[in-house]
Amino acid sequence: MYYTVFLIGEGQLLHKTFLMKRKLLYAILFVFCVWLALTTRTHKAWFPELVVNYGGDIIWAGMFVFFVRIFFPKTPLWKIALINYILGILDELSQLNQGPFMLYLRSFTLGRLMLGVGFLWSDIVCYGIGTLIGWGIAILIEKYLLQENS
Repeated sequence: MYYTVFLIGEGQLLHKTFLMKRKLLYAILFVFCVWLALTTRTHKAWFPELVVNYGGDIIWAGMFVFFVRIFFPKTPLWKIALINYILGILDELSQLNQGPFMLYLRSFTLGRLMLGVGFLWSDIVCYGIGTLIGWGIAILIEKYLLQENS
């Protein structure tokens, strides 16, 4: 691995290290959000009713901001947030489709988690709130925690 310093140069190596540090942090946030969102559904007694009803959807939307950032580290955060919200709306609208194939996919735990089971207008609001929170956290992370020069 030492040869990479000579092949790509010190500046490029530092940039590559910075990108790996960023991806690792977003991956940790993603895993934490998955755990927290699922916990709001499986351990309802731990949370207030408002969090039980809406927290999972809000956390889920923010989680996808972190997930997308792992794979698109150079894309402006506002674009990631906008795409995230649009995909959330499309996912919610897909719940109106009750065709046999969609019902089959939703019969699996992963399918239920990814596609949902029933359309709710409140979910669209939750996705907006979650996307804004995830976007805000990502801005703070990149502005204060992940500075390329440090």
